[in-house]
Amino acid sequence: MNNQKITKIASIVIGVIVAVVIMVMGFRLLAGVFTRASDVEPRDVVISDISQNNAKISWSTGTETQTVIEYGNTPTALNFFAPETQKNKSHSVDLTLLSPNSTYYFQIRIGETKYDNGGVPWTFTTKDIAKSQGPTTIPSSTKTQPSPIQTVVIPTTINTCTETSCAAIKTKLGQGCNTQDYFKCLRKLTPTATASATP
Repeated sequence: MNNQKITKIASIVIGVIVAVVIMVMGFRLLAGVFTRASDVEPRDVVISDISQNNAKISWSTGTETQTVIEYGNTPTALNFFAPETQKNKSHSVDLTLLSPNSTYYFQIRIGETKYDNGGVPWTFTTKDIAKSQGPTTIPSSTKTQPSPIQTVVIPTTINTCTETSCAAIKTKLGQGCNTQDYFKCLRKLTPTATASATP
């Protein structure tokens, strides 16, 4: 009877030890999976150096990874690829041969997992040709310094009002006659009240 009790107790103790070991290994395995996923996930994605034909994408990860930028002109067709050449924690990929004044969408693929901007691809627009050309420079021999006091010249009107009738002036408003001419004409027709002395 004692041997049976000892065998039962020993099997229970061994079963508990095996269960504890399996649980500890399972927790470690799950913890490793969760920390690895968060370490691989791209953080601080920055789009910089955007020009007519180029853009630079930078981001970081918690562990060294080698990634691929998948990009295209529509969010549903990311058909172009720009892979990294080596594993890094600080990542930077230059997208080249882009079209001017075009919107591009991209996502970051690490292994078989694709990362985007909260369910939608990141996006940027390349610069327009006209906007990216800087201001034209004036040769130094023709540069002039502005004077501290600048005068404003108001051009005199070439057309003058030659009409004497108020009705004719009214019909030619904006064509040689202006509203001042019309009001002057009306004032001439309106008799001015003169003060007369009362006896």
